Amino acid sequence: MPVSKARIQGLDTVRALAALSVMFAHLAGPFMPGFSKYLFTGMPAVVAFFVVSGFCIHYPYRELPVPVRAFWIARAVRILVPSVSAMALAAAAGVKEYDFVNGYILWSIVCELFYYACYPLLLVLARMLGWRALWAVSFVISYVIVCSIKSDQFGNVHNYGWWLNWIVLLPTWLIGCLLADEIRTDKALGGVWAWRAATGCTASFLYWSTFNFIGFNFTMNAFALLVVFWVRSEISAAKENPSLALEWVGRWSYSLYLVHVIVAAFLAIRLRIENPMIVIPAALACSYAFYVAVERPAHNNARRVFKYLSMSMPGRPATNAAANG
Repeated sequence: MPVSKARIQGLDTVRALAALSVMFAHLAGPFMPGFSKYLFTGMPAVVAFFVVSGFCIHYPYRELPVPVRAFWIARAVRILVPSVSAMALAAAAGVKEYDFVNGYILWSIVCELFYYACYPLLLVLARMLGWRALWAVSFVISYVIVCSIKSDQFGNVHNYGWWLNWIVLLPTWLIGCLLADEIRTDKALGGVWAWRAATGCTASFLYWSTFNFIGFNFTMNAFALLVVFWVRSEISAAKENPSLALEWVGRWSYSLYLVHVIVAAFLAIRLRIENPMIVIPAALACSYAFYVAVERPAHNNARRVFKYLSMSMPGRPATNAAANG
């Protein structure tokens, strides 16, 4: 039977808070005094994105087969059109090393592409072994890598290179799949604000910890466990009282993630402007414009491609796998 086309409210709230945290960490954090500079975080927010991504990818296929070709092509359109367009925008703005090889922030997009490529195989394995077993195995492999290969002082995962960083953070994506597989309709344990506070405070502490005693590479997979409870609480809370503003921002959070650093770099390099009071509004405005011009059409086209390719395969039920991501 086809999966509902309705978006799952609450997920875009997580995306919005994660994207805003990344933006404020990059654009405001360096100017904030004392411990306040740890208030907004980058890497923990990326982990939240991965958990949500795993949830959204697996949710439509909990009991259905994956139309692999349609799935791969649609995900490529959804992710690559905005990211390649952002690379072109960065090049035009004079921003160097904004690409899949050198990283910048695009290292996480490369991870996503690996996860999408592997998902059909992971789904087969999960149906034989269970998502919990897959997550446990990936967790062990991740820590074998981080214990064997050093990163930098802060434990930045992108330093492992595109061939390893996706494996290091694979548990954070798989646990999103596990959440999608086991989520129930009952209310989450505790209020949403308690989980927001717990997740935010923990993220800030772990960010501070990278300057003092332990890097992100050792903490992010465990942090994802907390993110799962936060995501579940957002989904539960949104059933009764969704945050319309955050849900709206979450719709264009991918554009915000891609574009904010380009705007900041352009203003700093070309106009010598670094004041967050100017840079942040400019980043928000340009990100939304990018969403309207590039990301939203790419998302709609990905849905059309998926539907066309799925319907052309006899016996395959069409699912709206792009509805939430």
